Amino acid sequence: MPSRKRSFSLLVVSGKQQSSGLLTAMLGSFSLGQVDSALSAGEAKRKLLQCVYDVILVDTPLPDEFGTDFAIDSTQNSHTAVILMVKSDMYDRMCEKVEDFGVLTVSKPITKDELYKAVKLACAASSRLLNEEKRLAKLQDKLAETKLVSKAKFVLVEKKGMSEPEAHRYIEKEAMDSRRSKALVAQEIIDGD
Repeated sequence: MPSRKRSFSLLVVSGKQQSSGLLTAMLGSFSLGQVDSALSAGEAKRKLLQCVYDVILVDTPLPDEFGTDFAIDSTQNSHTAVILMVKSDMYDRMCEKVEDFGVLTVSKPITKDELYKAVKLACAASSRLLNEEKRLAKLQDKLAETKLVSKAKFVLVEKKGMSEPEAHRYIEKEAMDSRRSKALVAQEIIDGD
């Protein structure tokens, strides 16, 4: 069964109104999803407090900073992929500065086709990061459940005189019989202590 095409949220950060409008229009024409814009790093940071974007495109220089620090900081926001646009004579230097943080760098001027390819690459990176984020959340939930069950087994061993395998079987059986998770059963055992 084919999967539904994912819609992405994109943010264009450019210090020039004309460039911002042009980039926003180009990204909109790619039909990837919602495209917002900001005219400075400060404005973009305020937008990031309200929304997490899949892709952020930073057109340097910005009026309140060059844009590299903002680009690096933006990679810390969950699954966000960041593209930094710099003049071609600065490309190598900027790549060295930001590539270890996962920021994609492209040189200006850029054609529509090159921009499309860079944004599609960033969308793919964002999707992968989102999948890893979900996988990590599942692992963290499983770890929390394991800790709860271990604590409940300790309570059963100490208070009820069960062996560790008996306590484990008791929790599993109680969860299965009552159609609840082991974590819920374990929490009840702990709370009952």
